[in-house]
Amino acid sequence: MGLRSMKWDEWIELDNHYPRYHADKARRIKERGAKCSKTAPEAMDAAMELLEELYVAFLSIHPPLHIPPIHSSTQPIHDTNHPPPKNQNHQLTPPTHRTTYLPERYPTLFRKTPTGITNLLTQETLTTVPPLSEDPMQTCGRLIQDDLALMLERPDGEYYLLAGSILLAGFWRLEDKYGMRLSEIHTSGSVPGYKEKLEKGMLNFFRRLRPEDPVLRNNYFIQVDESLPWSHSIGSEDGETVSWNTAEKNRAIEHHFFRSERQSLRRLPRSGAVVFTIRTYFEPITEVVKEPYVPGRLASAVRSWGEDVARYKGREKYGEVLLEYLDRMHERQVAEGLEVDKEEEVRSYPF
Repeated sequence: MGLRSMKWDEWIELDNHYPRYHADKARRIKERGAKCSKTAPEAMDAAMELLEELYVAFLSIHPPLHIPPIHSSTQPIHDTNHPPPKNQNHQLTPPTHRTTYLPERYPTLFRKTPTGITNLLTQETLTTVPPLSEDPMQTCGRLIQDDLALMLERPDGEYYLLAGSILLAGFWRLEDKYGMRLSEIHTSGSVPGYKEKLEKGMLNFFRRLRPEDPVLRNNYFIQVDESLPWSHSIGSEDGETVSWNTAEKNRAIEHHFFRSERQSLRRLPRSGAVVFTIRTYFEPITEVVKEPYVPGRLASAVRSWGEDVARYKGREKYGEVLLEYLDRMHERQVAEGLEVDKEEEVRSYPF
């Protein structure tokens, strides 16, 4: 599953794309409503707990300050009067009931009101105490850039998707997966190797996951249109089925985008629900190749896919154009002095 431990101050990451993500989410909540965000009655307590984690957490540790300007791409938002500690090993203390790391990281973005919270960037005031003005998962989704899903265990020992705010997923729809068992979610999506390699281990992991041991994982895809919320190249979002079969083959490289999900998993302490956060990073291929080593690394990764993974990720529709471009950009970097044998020594993020 590619899991790694998560520090508490890594749970939610906001960056300078926040206004765009917030606007996209607000528009989709208005246009699509329960198709993208809803909560089953039996999951209401868990959804309210998540809302508390995300919103009550904003009770100010610091007073509201000015909002940092929106400028560079994917740079974290930091409070200029209360910058992050210089010690890179700093880690916030895991919460017992309500997390306090969000106001420590983003105290300028939100202000408490008698019945909720105000987003100082958008001047939007939201209700966070009953009676709510909307589904709690919609309210959760408005706060952060991540999509959210809640999995709850039923008496049969299986985990079910019973609440979600899936607004920017690109390739899948909440209405298709809502109410499904964990295994059904993956088998219905034809995830390569799930039944043979992952099913048993994933269920055991869910049962063992403790509130104090959150984890992270990442994945990546190639998309051949520029729409963050829904990839129209695989079909209409309201179509009966969606498939790579509908995508136009070998579109110009300007239409190729690198789409990566940063997923966190943690157990909520009160309800016991497992919450997924799904933060999507979405950048043009023509931008990501500017980083040293990325063209060669990505080309190698795409070529390494087995046939089942290649089919799942739609490589047949874009592989020829993408790989030719990546190879050319890699050759250019080498010609300009890139030391290929030193990649591991200098490897860095974001890409």
